[in-house]
Amino acid sequence: MTRHSPDRAARKSQKLVQAAAERHRAGQLGEAEKLYRRALQQDPRNPDAMHLLGVIAFGRGEHGKAIELLAKVVELQPASAAARSNLGNVQRKAGRIGQAVDSLRRACELDPRTADTHLDLASALVEAGDSAAAIAALRTAADQVPKSRRVLVSLGNLLSKQGAIDESIERYRRALELEVDLPAQAVGQWDDAAIWNVIGAAHRSAGRIDEATRCFRKALELRPDYGTAYGNLVGVERRGETGADVARLTELLARPDLPESERASAHFSLGKCLDDENDFDGAFAQYSAANALVRRSLAAAGDRFDTAAVRRDVDRLIATFTPEFFAKRRGWGLPTESHVFIVGMPRSGTTLVEQIAASHSQVFGAGELKDVGEIGEVLAGLAAKSSSGACALNADGWTEFGIRHMAETMHGRLTQLSPAAARIIDKMPENVVNLGLIALMFPNARIIFCRRDPRDTCLSCYFQRFADGNAFSYDLRDCGFRHFEVDRLIDHWHRVLPLKMLDIRYETLVAALEPESRRLIEFLGLPWEERCLEFHRTERVVTTLSVWQVRQPLYASSVGRWRNYERHLGPLLEGLRGVPYAYR
Repeated sequence: MTRHSPDRAARKSQKLVQAAAERHRAGQLGEAEKLYRRALQQDPRNPDAMHLLGVIAFGRGEHGKAIELLAKVVELQPASAAARSNLGNVQRKAGRIGQAVDSLRRACELDPRTADTHLDLASALVEAGDSAAAIAALRTAADQVPKSRRVLVSLGNLLSKQGAIDESIERYRRALELEVDLPAQAVGQWDDAAIWNVIGAAHRSAGRIDEATRCFRKALELRPDYGTAYGNLVGVERRGETGADVARLTELLARPDLPESERASAHFSLGKCLDDENDFDGAFAQYSAANALVRRSLAAAGDRFDTAAVRRDVDRLIATFTPEFFAKRRGWGLPTESHVFIVGMPRSGTTLVEQIAASHSQVFGAGELKDVGEIGEVLAGLAAKSSSGACALNADGWTEFGIRHMAETMHGRLTQLSPAAARIIDKMPENVVNLGLIALMFPNARIIFCRRDPRDTCLSCYFQRFADGNAFSYDLRDCGFRHFEVDRLIDHWHRVLPLKMLDIRYETLVAALEPESRRLIEFLGLPWEERCLEFHRTERVVTTLSVWQVRQPLYASSVGRWRNYERHLGPLLEGLRGVPYAYR
């Protein structure tokens, strides 16, 4: 039998890789994979064959196999930035965030001029819960790749979320001076219209409504079919100012080539305009069309609202967190009184309550923080979230040391946001499923439950397009079901939580602003300040969907709004069966 020399085998292996790569580029993955494997038979240490087999495995979702192959490539070629970058991205997908950060950071060191690697590193750092490090990484990227519009916009987005509005706008404006660093077919997220839209969103977060309006209109001048910008525009326009938009949105929706995501945004926008004009049947038809499109998109992505999983999660929370559970763990956590958590259903008044409280000189409103949910995932062994948002419970395995460490870490981070504040508010509504963990971490925390007529709450959810999550909100029956389960959980927390708790009912707050606001501030343990009644004048960053409402004096038009749509609410009322309506 003839034996090939090592050099000859290596050359033959590389020729097979070249042939495989051609098929790979042509999308013939099966044929490419066979040739890569033949290449490895000729030369078991061929890094190119391993690398590209790893890429194919990644594409198929075989993360363990991809990590194994790419780790071997890194071992063979420790200076390969591409191998480390691909390894980092597979590690991200596999939930190994710490490893991903290390791999991507090293890839950036090896090849500091590749924008994609810097962007991937920043995304991994955000997933790791370290937005400050992500911002630092993007600042470095902006120096290393100064002509990347994508880097500047991504940096601007993170700065905006952290409340650094003026700096974010400065980064966005610098991006406008650059060419788009993407192929023409992929520029939508980074073209001038998109940047004017995010500049407008930044101004809106800071309460600069007139500036925001001008920016959204500029975006629409540049891209008249920009449904997302229309949504932002009608969201800040006053009632009676949207008439001219109806014709433009109707014309836009008549276009057969309008992308589905933009079509959904346009339907939501037109629904808002028609609601402003009191055409409630017409508005509901538009909202129904919008929600149907979003549901279809979520289903295609595998993101369905699972009612059975939600009920199981609530049952497990109720069974786990009992008075006996808390009694056995008395004394755990950090005994600070700084932390206040506002929870409940989305659109139940959480932003309004936070804005009133944050108008006090000793209160800092931190917005919707993900810290507690991320801590829950760590304590549950990085278990995947269920559709309800509750982490897979492993509470019996929690330790006093671990809880204390997590509490101190979170407290340290939040204290840096406003060192002088006596109270720091986290208004993440989803923390309603995490109150058992919160009670252990911060035994002196205060909990505010926002309650509102469930028909108004659910209809308001159905009329919004959320940035992420809240898959229940795009179906009326699911809205009702979700509200029922949240109500059931809140009733349980009232029975068992060893914390200070307060219910704020939206309708009562609207009808009696001063006494309810005084009751809120008294609950926080602070002296009364008249400025809390002037909450709409408070200058602070608000990034939630209620940003427009909390910039206005209190109004009652949203109370009982569901009656305008009563004829359409059969599925919602069915989902709400058993939920009491007596919230006034």
